Amino acid sequence: MHNLLHDIAIAVIAATVAGLLCHLLRQPIILGYVLAGVVIGPQFGLGVVDDVHSVEIISELGLVLLLYIIGLEINLRQLISSGRQLLITSIGQYPICVILGLLVFSAFSLPYVTTSLEVLYLALLCALSSTAIVVKALYDKGELDTLPGRLTLGTLVLQDLYAIIVLAVQPNLAEPSLQPILAALGSTVVLVLFGFIVSKLVLSRLFDAIAKSPEMVVCLSLAWCAVMAATADLLHVSREMGALVAGLCISAFPYSVHVSAKTLPLRDFFLTLFFVSLGMKMTLPDGPLLVPVVLLSLFIVVSRFCSIFPLLLWSGAGRRAAFVTSLNLSQLSEFALVIGSIGLTLGHLSQNMVSLLVFTMVLLSVTSSYAIRFSHTLYLAFDGLVSRVRPERAAREQPLQSAEGIHEVVFLGYHRGARALLDTLAQQDAKLLERVLVIDFNPLSLAELRSRGVHAMFGDIGSYDTLKHAHLEHAKLIVSTIPDMLLKGTDNRTLVRMSRSLAPQALIVGTADDAAHERSLRKEGVDLVVRPFEMAGEWLASFVRQASSAAEAARAVSVEVAATGRWNIYAGDR
Repeated sequence: MHNLLHDIAIAVIAATVAGLLCHLLRQPIILGYVLAGVVIGPQFGLGVVDDVHSVEIISELGLVLLLYIIGLEINLRQLISSGRQLLITSIGQYPICVILGLLVFSAFSLPYVTTSLEVLYLALLCALSSTAIVVKALYDKGELDTLPGRLTLGTLVLQDLYAIIVLAVQPNLAEPSLQPILAALGSTVVLVLFGFIVSKLVLSRLFDAIAKSPEMVVCLSLAWCAVMAATADLLHVSREMGALVAGLCISAFPYSVHVSAKTLPLRDFFLTLFFVSLGMKMTLPDGPLLVPVVLLSLFIVVSRFCSIFPLLLWSGAGRRAAFVTSLNLSQLSEFALVIGSIGLTLGHLSQNMVSLLVFTMVLLSVTSSYAIRFSHTLYLAFDGLVSRVRPERAAREQPLQSAEGIHEVVFLGYHRGARALLDTLAQQDAKLLERVLVIDFNPLSLAELRSRGVHAMFGDIGSYDTLKHAHLEHAKLIVSTIPDMLLKGTDNRTLVRMSRSLAPQALIVGTADDAAHERSLRKEGVDLVVRPFEMAGEWLASFVRQASSAAEAARAVSVEVAATGRWNIYAGDR
């Protein structure tokens, strides 16, 4: 126990130092955690943590808690009520990727994949993307609530459910007869029923009783995770799956938000331990490594674009959403390592193949972090290439979504500011909306606008061709209400410059963050600059002054009442 605590402490310190260095160098934090594990681990590093048993315990703790938190964040009700685009993509992506994997890995022999069972494992695992990496990257980028963000998260949730099925049948994959598979599925059903019944009848009441004690909420949450992991072990199901089901059971009930809020710090802590342990366990296989890792990584990326991209285009999500979502999901899941580690224990996989999976995940973790960070820049390059190679495809990108005639007022993008402005116009001068055109690439926003009778056009406002296609030269007023921090692939200065070149006589409204930003927009020819943060600050300052004056008046009344004893008169006056 002493060595375990010592090793955990070393792992946390090393992760902190490496994470700070990556943060200062503006590199993915996950890369720092993995490198910290490599440095302190027994394989390539200094051997500060050389107890293999400690490494396994750290890894298992991280995986169990990670899967528990993932289960907490899966909203089954929301998934069932999701839109057509999300359902088509999330349901179809995994089977398509598995079929592609079986075809490719069977036709082309990959090093360290020597048996048909390993081919099956590789196909099943390469279809899963990393929830931890993607959610963190999208959260840091502020894109969880965008259309690609919602599509990405929905697909990840369905992948987790597919992974549950794989975990359930995994012990019988070596001998895939019907009876053992049915027994495994039966044990999983029993585990899920047990979890939901106990959670409904017992756990909900316990949480209600201790809701005001944060430390007890965390303790009960961890105890419930341990109970379900032990129950899964008794039913001959993996402990990781028991932890996942424990989270799923709580996520279905109203107190799940409370539990998630209290246990969220644990996710980051154990996620850190997981990636550090991943670095500590990295071993070189017996043979060349670079070529198979690169080939497997390329297959994973290509398989995402071969499955997600056409599904989203077919469902009407648009080329940008299809591209960005495919890019977001182009990595290997931590679930794949869970299943791979269990497969190694069961004797289904060799150590060389598990090492191949680990190195592939590390490589894709790094490349995917950069790809997600620059996803919209990559899309613009892709869109330009497609437009040059297949111009007729670019024209078909906007069926029934082009502007109807000429519009006097053009909104560049549709976000909260533009929505609030249109709401106000609808109340004050509804007829003016007939002369408004909104350009945006979010199909959901466009559908909302059309339902309100507002003209909407699909397009990337950062593209000169899009603005020209919208006949911007005829506009009398051009409005950009989205701050730079929310714009993807462009900024207000670029929008003002393009708008001024296309419509020299138009009035142009831009959005600035501060005075320096406003001056740069003025140089580009903007007529009116909106600084939303300062406007909010001025309004709040006025409110604070009024509230302060009211408080002073109330205190004066209170003092006079206390001095004269005439409370009833004032109370009556009120």
